[in-house]
Amino acid sequence: MTGRRRFRALPLVAMSVLVPFAGSAFAVSALPANAAPSGPPRTPDCAWRVEASPETVNAGLLDSDAVYWVMPFAVQKDLNIVLSGTYADARYTSLTVYDNSFAPFTTSNGVISELTDYHIAPDAGSLNPWQVPASPGGHFTVTLRPDAAPGQTNVLPLAPEGTSAGRAGYLIYRVYLPTGGDHAVSLPGVAFEQDGTTVNVPLCAPGSQAGATPDMVAGMSAAATTSGDLQFARGTSSNGSLFPNPDNAYLEASVTPPGGANVVVVRAKAPTTPGGEHPAPWPSAANLRYWSLCADLPTLPLPVVVNTLPDGTVDYGCRADEVTALDSTGYYTFVLGTEAQRAAIDGIPGATFVPFSTDNPTTPHVLLLRNLLGNFPYAVQNVPPDNNPASAAAVMGSYYPQAALCPLSTLQAGGPAACLS
Repeated sequence: MTGRRRFRALPLVAMSVLVPFAGSAFAVSALPANAAPSGPPRTPDCAWRVEASPETVNAGLLDSDAVYWVMPFAVQKDLNIVLSGTYADARYTSLTVYDNSFAPFTTSNGVISELTDYHIAPDAGSLNPWQVPASPGGHFTVTLRPDAAPGQTNVLPLAPEGTSAGRAGYLIYRVYLPTGGDHAVSLPGVAFEQDGTTVNVPLCAPGSQAGATPDMVAGMSAAATTSGDLQFARGTSSNGSLFPNPDNAYLEASVTPPGGANVVVVRAKAPTTPGGEHPAPWPSAANLRYWSLCADLPTLPLPVVVNTLPDGTVDYGCRADEVTALDSTGYYTFVLGTEAQRAAIDGIPGATFVPFSTDNPTTPHVLLLRNLLGNFPYAVQNVPPDNNPASAAAVMGSYYPQAALCPLSTLQAGGPAACLS
C-alpha cells in the first residue's frame, strides 16, 4: 500500500510563503487596544485562508501525509468564534488555538488551547468515531471564547488573558491521513459572534488558499542543531517556533547526503498504531496514534523533501507508519538514498526507501521521527528535551532509531546488521 502522498501526478502549486492575507480584517493593528465592540465583529474575508501542505505552503517541517488549515483572526472584546463541523474520515484531527507568537497556551484557570479529536463531544444525535465505534460524519460544535472555564464542553480559549484587542490569533485544523486525500475533508463552518450580532464567514474557495504572512515566516526558526550527524535526540524546539502540535513529539538527527554508492540506514522496533485512514476509538491498545519519518531541509522555510520524478509523479520525503515495511521481528529499516538508488533499495527485503532531495543533493537534511499521541512508556513524549542521544536511547530502548552511513552494496549483501553492527 502506497502512502497518500508518496506518489502524486498532480503538478505542484508554486510555493508562496510571503503572500499577505487578503482583506482588511487582517490589518489587526488598526484595531485600538481594548476597543469596545462597534458594529458587527471584524471577520476574515473567508474561513481557513491558509492550507499548509507540500502542494501549497511547504514550510515548517510539515508531514507530507497531513494537511493543516490555518485561520488567522483579530482578537476582539467579547468575541466568540463558533465552529460547526463533521468528524473527518481520517486517522487523526485536532483544533488548536495559538497566540500572536504562534504558540499554544494554557489559561491561568487551566484551560488548554487544543481539542484533540477524541475530546470533541458530538452534537445531540451524533457519535464521535474516536470515542465509540461509529462511521465518520457525525456533527460537532466548538466555541472559542475569551472566558473559557474548566469543565466546559467543546470550548477553547480565544487568547491568553490580557491579550489586547487587535492582536493576532490563529486557529489550526490538523488532519492526518484523510481518506480520499485533502480535498475530501469537509472544513468546519465558522461564525463570529459579538455584542448580539452573528456573522457567518464563507469558506475560502478550494484552491484559493494563500501563503503565510510575513510575520508567520519570521516566526520560524531554523531546525535545532543535533548533537552530531546520525544521532537521534529530542531537541528543545524540534518543530521550530511556528505552531507546534501539542500532541506530537520528535526525535531529530542531521545528515548530509553521502553521495556516491552510499546510503543512510535507520532501524528500530516499530510502535503499533490503529492503522489505516479511518477513525478508531482512543485510547486503545496501540502504542501511538501515528508515527512517521520525514526528510526535511533545514533552511527557511523548512520544507519537506519534494522530488518530481521523470514520469511527472512526485515523491515526498515522509513515510508514514502505514507504508513502512516491517520484518518478522517487528522492526523497520528506512534506507535514505537518491531517487536513482530507489530500485536497488526497494529490492532489499524489509527496506523502506526515503528520498534525499534531488534539487539539493549536497545540502544537510534534518530527519524527524514523529510520534503522535504516545500511549506507552517508550514514546518520544517521555524523552527529555535535552538534545542528548543517550537520554533518548535510555528511554526508548529497542524503539530508539539506530542509524549509520553504509555502502549500498554492503546493505544488499548483509542486510541492516552489516551496517549497524
